[in-house]
Amino acid sequence: MRRIQQQTDFEFPEPRTHGGRRKGAGRPKRKSGVAHGARERVSRHDPRIVTIKLAQGLPWLREWLEARAVTCCIRDAQRADFRIVHYSIQRDHVHFIIEANSKSALSNGMKGLNSRIARTLNGIWRRTGRVLRERFHDRVLKSLREVRNALVYVLNNHLKHGTLYDPCGVVGEPDVFSSGCYFDGWAGRPPEREAGGAGEVVVRGGWKLSCGWKGRYRAVGLGAAPASAAPAAAATR
Repeated sequence: MRRIQQQTDFEFPEPRTHGGRRKGAGRPKRKSGVAHGARERVSRHDPRIVTIKLAQGLPWLREWLEARAVTCCIRDAQRADFRIVHYSIQRDHVHFIIEANSKSALSNGMKGLNSRIARTLNGIWRRTGRVLRERFHDRVLKSLREVRNALVYVLNNHLKHGTLYDPCGVVGEPDVFSSGCYFDGWAGRPPEREAGGAGEVVVRGGWKLSCGWKGRYRAVGLGAAPASAAPAAAATR
């Protein structure tokens, strides 16, 4: 008796195409660093708190030679449309409070600053290669409270890390690795240097940074430790 064979479905491989989603395709997932999202709108009226971080395995920045080199780079990076008003040098990162007139001014200013810092530090350390992580972190300071909190966070950041003075300094004095000597908002202490003068490292900020926050909040104490996140803590009236 003849056996009748049943027809089975044929399985065809999917045709290869030049588009569509493919396994393993696309940009590798980021394991660390700052995500490449759109930055907040840049306005000359709103300062920003900006942070850059060292690549792993490099020497500390809170040493006299390295810190001096970074401050010279800050001074040389000043431009009319890109103004560094305050800074704080920590062991493996640097905080800035910056004013920029436009998105391009911020981008070009940070590229110039980072390039100066990288070249200078590589020269000191007699090495080549990456010095800074690829992208900086920033946050717009829209309110006067955010401005005051950012000033505390940046200028007293050494208190957050438990470094009252290293390698040297004086307790109860502004951090020697910051722009604290230019700050005119300390409680009961006038500034030691005038920002914006010839050869000075930082410039004087706009209305929000120079006087706006002072009309609503009290002066900053030298022992006012910043909150763990910048600049989230509520300011005290």
